Amino acid sequence: MSWLKNDNGRSLSSFFFKLGRDLEYVRAGSTFQRIHRDRMVETAQVLSVGTDSYGIPHVRFQVSFRRPNQSRFDGGGRMLALKSFADQYRERVSALEA
Repeated sequence: MSWLKNDNGRSLSSFFFKLGRDLEYVRAGSTFQRIHRDRMVETAQVLSVGTDSYGIPHVRFQVSFRRPNQSRFDGGGRMLALKSFADQYRERVSALEA
């Protein structure tokens, strides 16, 4: 379901979604994170945003993990529908923090 592999989808420069009362945007280079109960920090750096052949927006991103003891590991590339991405990664990280 990659818009990069067929001509039916389209690549977008950015996409907006509602996060609570705020309107957030996601675009290549944006970074978001979530903190797990065990204090592990999961960080998602957006690689691209696009729609599939059905017009559903998706986010392609690179994920990494940092444990409280400061050990880090790369989780590789992932893709989620924009809605799922927004549900999971609610906190934007500034460029200085990333």
